[in-house]
Amino acid sequence: MKNSVTSELRKSISKVVKDFEPTRFYSDSRKKGLAVGVKVCYAEFTDPIKQEIVEDMESKGFRLDYVRYNQSKENGSYYFSTTPGTRFCFYRK
Repeated sequence: MKNSVTSELRKSISKVVKDFEPTRFYSDSRKKGLAVGVKVCYAEFTDPIKQEIVEDMESKGFRLDYVRYNQSKENGSYYFSTTPGTRFCFYRK
């Protein structure tokens, strides 16, 4: 069974950010199903921390597409679209 991008990202964040408080993660497919975008709600990471997380994910075989911080949207229709947070997007193994 393949490990999901979301579950592996949770593990990588917990490994890199020792005092990381549990938060909501929302994931959806991207790039016509070849990649997965995972938003870590209410989390904003420094560039060095993001780099460590990406390196840990890449060591597991995932390939980064992008990382960006999403601001909240005023008129979003879904909770995950209105919530600020950092979105990681990785290609599946």
